[in-house]
Amino acid sequence: MIRLSGIYNESLGGACTLRGYAKYNEIVGLSYPHPGYQRPPEDEHVAQISSFIAAGSNSFSPEIVLAYTARYDYYAQGASSDVDALSDIKSGKGFASNVDGIVFKKERAVANGFLYTLSIPDKKYDHIEDKPFRRVDGNHRLLAIEKLISIGEMRSNYLIPFCIIIFPENANMKDEKIIFHNINSKAIPIRSERLLTSILADSKDEFSFSDKELDENFGHEYLLARKMLESKPLAIRKLRSIPWVSSDLMSALVDMISIVQKRYGDIQTLEAEEAFGNALSNALSKAKLDSGKTLQISSGMLFLLVKLYYEIEMSSSSTEAIQYKDRLLAWADKYQITDAQIDTEQNAANNAECIEAIFKRYVQSTEQTIFMSRCFLPQYDETENAIRRAIKQINEEKKTGIKLIRVDQHQEGTTGQISDRVLRDIENSGLVIADLSSGRPNIPHEIGYAMGLKKALILVYNGSPAKVEDYIPANIKMFEQIRFNGDYQTLQNKIKQCLIDYYKL
Repeated sequence: MIRLSGIYNESLGGACTLRGYAKYNEIVGLSYPHPGYQRPPEDEHVAQISSFIAAGSNSFSPEIVLAYTARYDYYAQGASSDVDALSDIKSGKGFASNVDGIVFKKERAVANGFLYTLSIPDKKYDHIEDKPFRRVDGNHRLLAIEKLISIGEMRSNYLIPFCIIIFPENANMKDEKIIFHNINSKAIPIRSERLLTSILADSKDEFSFSDKELDENFGHEYLLARKMLESKPLAIRKLRSIPWVSSDLMSALVDMISIVQKRYGDIQTLEAEEAFGNALSNALSKAKLDSGKTLQISSGMLFLLVKLYYEIEMSSSSTEAIQYKDRLLAWADKYQITDAQIDTEQNAANNAECIEAIFKRYVQSTEQTIFMSRCFLPQYDETENAIRRAIKQINEEKKTGIKLIRVDQHQEGTTGQISDRVLRDIENSGLVIADLSSGRPNIPHEIGYAMGLKKALILVYNGSPAKVEDYIPANIKMFEQIRFNGDYQTLQNKIKQCLIDYYKL
């Protein structure tokens, strides 16, 4: 038999509970995560808990919460009709289940209830659901301990606190789910700004943490936050002047570092620390000063910009990272993008994720849009038709959604000039295909605008080499062109290959 000891009493709300300590391997052997409400294990969460426990000196394990249904078969041979499981346990009489063999034996009365010993059959269970206890809270903690035991960093007989909630046999599983929900969703992580300030402050006395202690006991983001407070006073003053940051400065700084580390790894080197400091300063430079002399920038945009500027700093100002950042800023300004949720420090990281997800959807849609710059006389239609056939082939073969637009095919009503729509369509396209065959002056202008926006270009020309001088301006001749002189199949094939190369299909 396996024996567990604990104090029985009724908890707040009338729940019947038994609290005590047991060996880890006993709790694992006797319990399972109920699939009706327990989520699948998250490897990252388990790894974080393992690291926390392995740190040692300041680790603390809250109790594992288990559920048990006290079952009794009144029709079994020798059964007593006088048995009332919960009432008998509450009164100190004790209870012996004739279903699972578990016995509640009162040892003695104590100040706040009864000291009970549970005797549980020590046997192998054919099915995990046959185990007597269901894990309400602490499943990830048990998995983390199991991980540490497997690598020899913890004993299998390590004592852990437990709380067994005892349900009557007629109890509805809904009650158990409600308790699981309340434990896991009602608790709000508490991180007092005053407490954070006292943790990060280095007052050089017995109550302050050294850099090493801060790093080991709280995390590298706390150490880096302290360094930023000391090395970037101007950026910190700017950060504090943002209304949603002012009362949560330390929290904002720690969270900002955390989201950067989540994407790019720990900021451990001096180069990386300097890169983060520069990223913070650059991101704050995008905030706008209002009439009240306070800086205004949404929480999501600030957090997102810090990430993007950090990537730019660490990638030696790569063209791709800079273009992505510039495009996001232009998009956010044009469409007046603000936070998806309430603009507070607590929502900042989620707001940043929402904004970037929306922007990526926008980019994806824009990238697959091709603007066609052409003369709209009928003799140039077959050039466009060949291009459309190439696009259709790619969409069918590669399962893409590439579309070709031209300014005269807008369906929506508009009061704008056609030239305004041309500029807008070029802006909202990832690629421009320009037909130089007509010699019309508007086409080089549209090419120039696209080049200014750093759009990709494909230039085509249908005509004899002798007419090139007359139809293609000198400043465009230097760029590569698809010249096909009436061979539309060649044009189709070459456009198809250009698009496959461009979209990396």
